[in-house]
Amino acid sequence: MPTIDDYAPLAPFTLEELVGAANAILRDRPRLNISERTVRYYISNGLLPPPSGGPKYARYGIEHLLRIVSIRQWLDSGLTLEQATEKIGLGEHGGETETHQRRQSPRIQEERVTLFSNRQTPSERTVRRIKLTEESVLEVVADIDLASELTRAQKAIQMLLKNL
Repeated sequence: MPTIDDYAPLAPFTLEELVGAANAILRDRPRLNISERTVRYYISNGLLPPPSGGPKYARYGIEHLLRIVSIRQWLDSGLTLEQATEKIGLGEHGGETETHQRRQSPRIQEERVTLFSNRQTPSERTVRRIKLTEESVLEVVADIDLASELTRAQKAIQMLLKNL
């Protein structure tokens, strides 16, 4: 029966290759077999890190294989996905210790808002509203260079963090 070490030199894998490797390692217990859909589900729920590369060129490493095999074995022994996530966070699968929360790219929306500056009359301007996290939004005036303004904002945030 093949092991994870047997597949290490073959990494990185396509999704199809990853599923094939995991199923080959788990082949003595066919009920543990996985599908591509299972891998996507595990990624969306933070059990697996996202693949490297773009959607057409996604590649999966040994960390993905380690986690899949461990998760399937833990589920077979009666653990829940939540318990498997905890075990991964502790490194009990033999790989990286952090779990990967589902990440969303910052969303940029433009809208007209009324701005007040120094108690002067309000003026309407278009701003870019960038959702950074579930709890924070960055607003940038739309007609300026976004890259340079984000660089300036990054420095301001670093100063805020120093003063906490």
